[in-house]
Amino acid sequence: MAKPADYRLKGQLLGACNCDWGCPCNFEAPPTYVKCQGTYIWHVESGHYNGTTLDGSTFCQMSAFPGAIHEGNGTTLVLVDERVPSERRPAIEAMLVKIPPFGVFYDLTSNFLGFRYAPFNLHLDGLNSSLEVPGILELRLTPIINPVTGDVELATLEKPTGFTSKIQELCSTAVHRLTAEGMSFECSGKYGEFSRFDYPL
Repeated sequence: MAKPADYRLKGQLLGACNCDWGCPCNFEAPPTYVKCQGTYIWHVESGHYNGTTLDGSTFCQMSAFPGAIHEGNGTTLVLVDERVPSERRPAIEAMLVKIPPFGVFYDLTSNFLGFRYAPFNLHLDGLNSSLEVPGILELRLTPIINPVTGDVELATLEKPTGFTSKIQELCSTAVHRLTAEGMSFECSGKYGEFSRFDYPL
């Protein structure tokens, strides 16, 4: 029997997809527009995996599914900040295909495009957080705006059964664009979220 992974990860999570605000996945419903195209970005403030320290590491996972995520047959690409030291990389790659929540997406993927190391321009500021990976990914969160008053609309989802986080600050995206070999999408103006994570949940 394989030895269980020893890990603890704490940090900040940015998420976005092509669905309308709120994202039906949060409520076990089908995607708004049939297919699912989304991005999750994890910044580890402190943590380790099987003895390897991962403090300060940032990585993201982009996936496209023809239907609901749980139906599988997805295409997935993983980007990792090139500043992650070489000695940490094997641990990150193993972790992202084995343990939840990362391994859940991997298990539902039939076309894994692999790992790529690239320069990350990460800005963490709650609902105004952003990540740019030049030439590949641009994601900028932005608050939801009331179309009548122009005021910021705040919304928090508390979900004890959530598998990426338990409490999510819901928002929109000013920009959400991926251009990569094997997968590309443009989902600006759709669902976004910001949360803190503490794994294992």
